[in-house]
Amino acid sequence: MARRGKRTREDPSRAGRYQRVGAALLRSAQDMLDIADERATYGNAVAIIAIHAVIAYTDALTVAYGGVKSGEGEHLRAVDVLKDVLGTRADAGAVRLLTRVLQKKDAVSYQGEYYTVADARTLVEQTREYVSWAEPLLVRPTRG
Repeated sequence: MARRGKRTREDPSRAGRYQRVGAALLRSAQDMLDIADERATYGNAVAIIAIHAVIAYTDALTVAYGGVKSGEGEHLRAVDVLKDVLGTRADAGAVRLLTRVLQKKDAVSYQGEYYTVADARTLVEQTREYVSWAEPLLVRPTRG
């Protein structure tokens, strides 16, 4: 049996709060890219913001559909929570994209890997792709 990981219970009515935070983070990342030239030194900052936007949208989905969110410090555990809560609604491509984005968190934040603006732009595009899958699910979530 697979380990379920720590989960935090949340009232499903709070899902919209996570969605709003995710949308604000994505807008912020895009705003930074809009003013950046390719020599800008804040690719890591943009990347971190984009990754946190994906995390917020994932929390919105798992709260809306399951009344839980991942309570683990290891963000990749959120993938398991998403798949468990959404079941067949969890699109395989979106799950792969979520995994890919979350796998970059440690490199971007803690491992001294330098992200250029071009690297960050790619990550923001991946975030937009994930969000365009998540948004329709958040319009009228159905539990169960």
